[in-house]
Amino acid sequence: MLDELIKIIECLKKRIKEHREQIQGYESRTRTTLIDPLLRSLGWDVSDPSLVTIEPRTDKGWADYALLDDKGKTVVFVEAKRLADKDIPIQQSVGYAIAENMQGNPYVRYCAFTNGDTWELYDLTMQKPVLKTSIVVDDTAKCALQLLGLWRRSMADGLYSEAVQPVVSIQPPREPEPPVVIPPPPPPVAWTALNGTFDPKGKSAPKSMKLPNGHAVVPKSWKDVIIQTALWLHQTGYLTKENCQLLSWETAKAKADRYILSRDGKHPGSREFLSPYRIGDEIILETNLSARAVIRRTIRILEHCGQEPSLLLLQLQ
Repeated sequence: MLDELIKIIECLKKRIKEHREQIQGYESRTRTTLIDPLLRSLGWDVSDPSLVTIEPRTDKGWADYALLDDKGKTVVFVEAKRLADKDIPIQQSVGYAIAENMQGNPYVRYCAFTNGDTWELYDLTMQKPVLKTSIVVDDTAKCALQLLGLWRRSMADGLYSEAVQPVVSIQPPREPEPPVVIPPPPPPVAWTALNGTFDPKGKSAPKSMKLPNGHAVVPKSWKDVIIQTALWLHQTGYLTKENCQLLSWETAKAKADRYILSRDGKHPGSREFLSPYRIGDEIILETNLSARAVIRRTIRILEHCGQEPSLLLLQLQ
């Protein structure tokens, strides 16, 4: 097992060094090329729903992975980020575990966070990381010994234990764990769907917004709602330069209409965008909008990219 894991880590190390530019900007590519292969090598076949639940829903949103024991109960929540993301916050995945624990299910003790290179495992009981390693930076064998604690057979009893010597078939009995103290649930947060019934005119920007993948963002203004949505759609590959030329269709005549997005930052008739915001190469967003127009056009962009607007949530002030 250890030799096989070392070979996988060496392969991923080489893949990151040689293909970082192609991978790092996309969470989906990071998961497919870096995270999924390592999980499979540790016994968590991401294609087997009896072992791994992809994007499970909790009361706090959608996690990226839930690793399951033989009874189908979650052992570890895994939060995945892009390879380009250097700072991986723990609060989001910890919130998923706390929400799950509040439902009376067997206690979920661990949350993992990874950008495909750095892996960190956080122990909710100890309230500290018990694993932190980098595939690129750390010695391969040392990295493998740490990650071996996430091997599915190693976590059969729901506990992580870092390997410090070759794995043997007989394991010494474990010391009894201290009683688990479940923290109190956070106060409830009221969320409103983007296409729900509300009028943003004259109101302050939302305290927070939750994207369809469950990631929370704090918008600085109403314009930031459409900006953050467009950035997320571009990063996940739903919005590309091939499909970005999008009219608002808010006026009766198409010739007098305006673009929400375009490749050159110009409306029909070559009128320049008044407040252009660059989303990516050859994708420019018009942000000269009222609060009401922000809501309408954000809904239109999501629908244009095949996403359900009701899954984008706002915490209104």
